[in-house]
Amino acid sequence: MRAILYLIIATSLLGLNFHLARVVLTEVGFIEAGFWRFLFGAGTLALVGIRSLPSLQSIRNNLRGVALPGLIGLFGFNFFFFLGLKYSTAINAALIISLNPAITLLLSRQILKTKIEKIQLLGISIAFVGAIYIIIKGNITDLANIQFNKGDILIFIANVFFALHHVWVKKFAGHFSSINFTMLTGVCCLIGFAFLLPLTGMENVLNHSTKFWMAVLGIGCLGTAFAYYLWQKGVHIVGADKAGIYMNVVPLSAAVLTFFFNENLYFYHLIGGLLIIAGLLITRKNSTKTS
Repeated sequence: MRAILYLIIATSLLGLNFHLARVVLTEVGFIEAGFWRFLFGAGTLALVGIRSLPSLQSIRNNLRGVALPGLIGLFGFNFFFFLGLKYSTAINAALIISLNPAITLLLSRQILKTKIEKIQLLGISIAFVGAIYIIIKGNITDLANIQFNKGDILIFIANVFFALHHVWVKKFAGHFSSINFTMLTGVCCLIGFAFLLPLTGMENVLNHSTKFWMAVLGIGCLGTAFAYYLWQKGVHIVGADKAGIYMNVVPLSAAVLTFFFNENLYFYHLIGGLLIIAGLLITRKNSTKTS
């Protein structure tokens, strides 16, 4: 039950990122936004865990276990996701990201040799339908009008990287404490954005508004440090195959949090939310039986 709570809180905070990112991206490009996000995220984790930071020797000994989920999984996801959004639509991106639990399940089967249960597929399918229902705002006919482009391919690549990140967390996270592993993977992502930052330039930090810095603090400390810390703890406990379905909480969380950003909640949010919860309960029931 503790792991489920970790995953729900983590994905709820990831849903908050959609709102905070809109504020950040009004003043900077996505490379600089990613840099600030992971600078504050990794920095927060380093400060919190300053008394038990890993040694350089332990990092060198487990460099592959940090680089794969951090530099490839996490940075790869963020880079291709934001790049894809330049060409894709928000609805297309959300639809593709909603496939993450299924992709995670398949990759977990291939890499970790986990077993796929029929009831697990049922839970994922129901939660997926709920996520889609929220994304299309309850208008089924919108699905027939969706067109895909090169941006959607980039979003799909990002999705695969994110699924790989989940699997590698399960495989490698045990080499460090949860807070150190989350910090190290965040540092890898920060290095990736810092490397690209000179190519795109950086705005004068004195020109940013208070609203921008509040959003950066929120997305860095809560939506990155705390969210990824809890997510990786949850994945390490229950496994990537069972944790993946909780990614469908993200669109539900983003929808519910609209209330705090002067937006409205509608009936389709309730219907989609109930379907997502039903899918989670079905998968949770299966996890309880097999644990």
